[in-house]
Amino acid sequence: MTKPGYPVCLMNTMSTHRPAPLGLFRALSSSRAANFASCGALVCLSLLLGACSGGGAAGAKAGRTGTNARMDSPSDPNRIQVGDRRTVAVSKLTPGERQEIERAWSQFLAGSPLWRISLNSIVERGGAGPYVLSENLFRHFFQASIAAKRSEIDRVARSAAMIGEPAVAYFAKPLVEDLVPLGREVEALVPDPNDPKSRIRKTFRHFQIDDFTRRDAARVLVAIGEPAVATLASEALLAAARPSGRRYAAFALGRIGTDAAVAALVHHYETAPDWQDRAAAVTALGAAAETNAGARAALDRAAQDPDRFVREQAEKALTGRAKLPF
Repeated sequence: MTKPGYPVCLMNTMSTHRPAPLGLFRALSSSRAANFASCGALVCLSLLLGACSGGGAAGAKAGRTGTNARMDSPSDPNRIQVGDRRTVAVSKLTPGERQEIERAWSQFLAGSPLWRISLNSIVERGGAGPYVLSENLFRHFFQASIAAKRSEIDRVARSAAMIGEPAVAYFAKPLVEDLVPLGREVEALVPDPNDPKSRIRKTFRHFQIDDFTRRDAARVLVAIGEPAVATLASEALLAAARPSGRRYAAFALGRIGTDAAVAALVHHYETAPDWQDRAAAVTALGAAAETNAGARAALDRAAQDPDRFVREQAEKALTGRAKLPF
C-alpha cells in the first residue's frame, strides 16, 4: 500500500526496550506493547497519516540504503493539510522539485552528510517541500520512538530544527491525541502474543500514542525551539485532555526557555486548576531559570502556593534541584 507523491521512510528492525519516561505516572499500555512489539512489523508499510494529510496521496517504498526512495505522481494533485488547517499545494511541485525531494530523502535514509545541504535548499525554497519532508520525518520518528532508538530520534530532531515552523504541527500532534488515524487500513505481521516466536497478521487503523512517544515528540519540539513556542503555549496543548500531554508541553517550554516560553509558563501556572499542572509549570520554570532570569520571580510566587507539593517543587527549582524528565 503506497501513498503517491511522498517519499516514505523505512527503518531497520530495532530493539523494543523502552525506558520509562521519568516524572510521569503512566506506563506503556499492554495493548500498545502488543500492537508494536516489533518495529520490524511495520517497517515495510507506507502509512497514510490521515490526520496530517488531506490530499489522499502517499509515498512509494524507500530503502534504508537510500537508493530507491522513489516518488510517484500524486493520485490527488491538490494539497496536504497541516495541523492548523492550512493547506499546502503539492500539485505545484515541479518534476524537478519532486526529484530533489526524493533524492534528499534518500540521503536522510542513508545517513549521508549531503542531507543537510539538500534539506537547507528545500527549506529555503519553501512551498510544499518542507511539509512533505516533515511528514516523512514524523513517520520515521514514530518508528524510532516505538523502538526507543534515541539516536534516530535525535537525528529527526536536528532535521526538524532545520525545517522550523512547518514541522511543528506534526510533532505537536502526539501531545494532544491518543490516536493518529491512518487514511486507510493496513495489515502487518506482528509477534503472536501466545507464541513470541511466531507472527500473526494484524490490521491497523491508527497509531496509538503513549507517553514515551509524547516525551520523544517534546524533545523534537525543543530542538525546533522558538518556532514551536506559540503552538506549545496554545490552549490546545496546555489544556489538552491527556495530562501527560499538558505536562510535556510545559516541560518543552521550559527547555526552550525564551521570554515567550517563560511568559506562557507563568500564565499556565497562574491559571491551571490542577495542582499537578501547576507543579509541572513550576518545574519547567526551574529549567528555564537556568538561562532566563525572568523565570525566578514566578518561582518566588510559587513558593507561596497553597499546595504543599507545588511549594516543594518551587523550592527545588529555586535551588537548582528541579529535574525535567528529558
